[in-house]
Amino acid sequence: MNYLATTLSLVLCSALVAGGVQAAEKSCAQTGANAPLALHKHWIMEGWEKRKNDAEFVFAKKMARYYDLNNPAGIFWDNFAPGKTQLFDNASVYGANWEGLQANAESVRHALTEGHSELIGDKVASTTLGFVGTLTPKSGDVIAFNARSQLGWQCIAGEWKIRQELNYAWVVKPEDIASYYQAMEEGK
Repeated sequence: MNYLATTLSLVLCSALVAGGVQAAEKSCAQTGANAPLALHKHWIMEGWEKRKNDAEFVFAKKMARYYDLNNPAGIFWDNFAPGKTQLFDNASVYGANWEGLQANAESVRHALTEGHSELIGDKVASTTLGFVGTLTPKSGDVIAFNARSQLGWQCIAGEWKIRQELNYAWVVKPEDIASYYQAMEEGK
C-alpha cells in the first residue's frame, strides 16, 4: 500500500471511529416507562410517597433515579419546601431539605389529578402534571394540598434527569381531594 492509500485509510478509519462514538452516545426514551412524563408520575407517586412503617427517607438513595447527584446543579423551587428557603441550586441540598419532614411524617400520600403534558426533544424535555397530597404527621393535624409540578429534564448517559423543578401547592380540606384517592383506588 502506498503512502497516499495508507493515509486515506487512516483518515477513513478515524472518521468511522469518531462517527461510531457519536452514534454510540445513548439516547433517552421518548415513550414508555422511562419517558419523561411517565417518570414524572413515578417521581411523585413512588419517589415522594411514604407509607406507614416505610424505611427512613434518604433522598440520595430513594431519588437518585430522577436526579443527577454526581452533577446536582440546577434550579429547584417549591413553595412547600420546609425551612427558610424555597429556592435551591443543588439537587442534593434540595432533596436533603425534605428528609426531616419525611422523618416526622407517619405517611405522605399522593394522587394524580389533571393537566399532564410533555414536550420532548432529543436532549431536553419538559413535563407538567397535577397532583394532590395528604401529609399525616406523627403528631399534629393532617395537611391536605393540591399542587402543580413542572419538571425540566436533561438526557444524561441514556437516562432522563431532573435539572429544573417548579412545584406549587396550596392547602385544601381533606374532603376536597378525597375523590382523587377514591378514583385511584378504583383504578380510574
